[in-house]
Amino acid sequence: MSILSYLPGVILALFGFGLLIMVHEVGHLVAAKRSGIYVEEFWIGMGPEIWSHYFGETLYCLRLLPIGGACVMEGEDGESVSPRSFNRASRWRRFLVLIAGVTMNFLTGILIIYILLAINDGGTIVRPILDEFIEGFKYEGEDGLMVGDQLLKMNDRNIHLRGDVDIALRDAPEDGKFDILVRRNGKKVWIKDLELKPDIERDGQMMYGLQFIRIKATPAWRLYSAFWRSMDMAGAIWQSLKDLARGDVGVDQLSGPVGVTSIMAQTAKHDLLLFWNLVAFISINLGVMNLLPIPGLDGGRLLFLLVEAIRRKPLGPKLETYVNVAGLVLLFGIMIYATGNDILRLIK
Repeated sequence: MSILSYLPGVILALFGFGLLIMVHEVGHLVAAKRSGIYVEEFWIGMGPEIWSHYFGETLYCLRLLPIGGACVMEGEDGESVSPRSFNRASRWRRFLVLIAGVTMNFLTGILIIYILLAINDGGTIVRPILDEFIEGFKYEGEDGLMVGDQLLKMNDRNIHLRGDVDIALRDAPEDGKFDILVRRNGKKVWIKDLELKPDIERDGQMMYGLQFIRIKATPAWRLYSAFWRSMDMAGAIWQSLKDLARGDVGVDQLSGPVGVTSIMAQTAKHDLLLFWNLVAFISINLGVMNLLPIPGLDGGRLLFLLVEAIRRKPLGPKLETYVNVAGLVLLFGIMIYATGNDILRLIK
């Protein structure tokens, strides 16, 4: 297959990746401007500069590689005596500026999912409310499940969406027994030690036999579903980080910008709706990763801000700068390693 056939997907992937970086940095930019902090430069991308222009007091730049960006504020890295510098702003204003980028990534993910729900599934949403059971279902009754039950919790997992039921069933204990909380006739009812197993065969597949109702996808329900889908994505990312920390997932599984762009390009080539769902996931991923208390990331700066609030005085600017630089060096090292993994996978 010709490499050129992947070119539209690569272009769309780079656009999606650049869009997510841009909304993150725009969040910092708008919050800084609204807080009266002097923004020296605002740029999207990394590497050689391909365009720049002053708008007001800020220099806006576009760089060649769409894998980064920055909102450079006076006094952000180092001491400054200017009353409009970042380090002279109140802790509350600095918190708002730091959290704004992450917030924009989460809001972008929610917005994309909201739009996808509006154009997908025939304008309906499946709710975790039992509509009927497939013939052969063995667990119906007062002590089991009943038509009209709204599933609220399965073992330790809260149920907000139909997809949460699938995840709970996927993570079923070995004995197949569940403690299920349902809303039945307006009351919350616990069903203890209910054994649920995929023991109904249809078209060669084993099924649980649960059928759920569909409702009209009103704007309110789309927003509700988009929010909880985003939370599920964030939860999956946190779980992946835990698996990585425990050693359940090897560092050789990490992907960098090349790998992410490759996956996005392949997805865009085959299914645009799935591509934008992936963009939403990556947007949530950027939000979660930036909240990690690692020097050089927004989460690291928020940690410094918390320490300052506890000590009632900031850390020394030199110490903070050294720690942030060390964190950035570590992050770039991980990125280079992950990019090496990506290239090896592409070669193979």
